Formats: sequence, C-alpha cells, structure tokens
Amino acid sequence: MYAVFLVFFYAVNYYQSLKEKIEKEGEYKALIREAELQVLKSQINPHFLFNSLNSISSLTVSNPEKAQEMVINLSTFMRYSLLHNENEMVSFSRELENIKLYLSIEKVRFGKKLNAEFEINEHCLEAEIPNMIMQPLYENAIKYGVYETIDQVTIKTVCFCDKNILKITITNDYDASSIKRKGEGIGLRNIRKRMEIIYNQPDLIKTNDLKTSFEVQLIIPQKPAVS
Repeated sequence: MYAVFLVFFYAVNYYQSLKEKIEKEGEYKALIREAELQVLKSQINPHFLFNSLNSISSLTVSNPEKAQEMVINLSTFMRYSLLHNENEMVSFSRELENIKLYLSIEKVRFGKKLNAEFEINEHCLEAEIPNMIMQPLYENAIKYGVYETIDQVTIKTVCFCDKNILKITITNDYDASSIKRKGEGIGLRNIRKRMEIIYNQPDLIKTNDLKTSFEVQLIIPQKPAVS
C-alpha cells in the first residue's frame, strides 16, 4: 500500500509540474508573440508620419488650406492607430474607413495623380481583420506607382468573402520603364510576418507583377459566422 501511495503521489506531483510548465510555456509564447506584433506595428507609423509632416511643411507655404486639411486628417488617422494598438483585430469596415482616410491624406499631396477605386461586397464589412494590416500595401502602391509617374495611377481594391475567408486584392498601375522591383520591401515583409504570427500560416499574402500593374492579395481566415 505504501508503494502504491508513493507512486500515486509522484504521479500526481509530476502531472501538476508538467501542467504548470505547459502553462508557463504558453504564457511565454504569448508574450513573445505580442512583443513581435508590437514591434512590427511600430515600424509602420514613424515612416508614414515623417513623410506626412514633410508634405504639411511644404503645403503651409504653397497651400495653407490644404495643409490644415491634411493636419486634421493625419490627426484622425493617428488617433485610430493609437486607439487600436492594444487590439489586434478590428472590423473590416472600420479598417476600410481608416484606409480611405489615409488615401485622402495622400490625395492632398498628389491630387489627380492618385485615383482610388473600391469594389467591396457589403457582407465583407462584417469580417475581422488585423488592424493596420492594409496601410503598408497602399503606401507601397503610392511609392512605386504614383511617385514614379506624371500620369494618373489607379489603386483598385476588390474584396469578397465566404464563410471561411476574406479575400482582398489591391492592384496599382506603375510605369515599368521607371522602376525595377527587387523582391519584397519592408512593408510586404512586415505584413507577411504579422499574418504568419497571427494565423500560423505562411501563404496568406500573395504578389503578382503584371509588368504594367502590381497586385497584392490578402487572404484572411474568418470564423464560420461570417458570410
């Protein structure tokens, strides 16, 4: 009986120790995951903010009214970023509003050169999406499309969803003679890493160079309730 009791005691003690170890490892991995996500998100705002402030500085001399408009829009955009910094997921409708605000800021800078079109299935607005995941894609589209030409560049966003995924496709024109793409930029690598951390899948962002336009596709897994 003593031997049986001793074995039982050690078995229970081992089980409790193993359970605590697994829980601590889970907490540790969660902390690492959160830290990685925060680092990735922190890379977005400073670069965008620097460019926007430079543009505002120029506009204060050439067009004070547009400079004021840009300051107001920039303030709203940054407030969104700060408010959602603690929450990884937001509704697609809210993220889309923020993207349109971002594009309105850039529209002040580029005028008619920048044209944005949206084809959004209304059911997609209920989906959930990682916050600030789309902004670097539009920033890239402007950097490699609008910056490099004197013609109008269209950035087109098409979105549809079913019970399992939200699929977002962003396409922008670009002048193939004025720019040569060399792999992925920081923005795309950032998004790819964030998506892999959140969903544990490596293939949720796809790119396609069509020679006169560049296409990026985001595939975002959804809960079955989304339709």
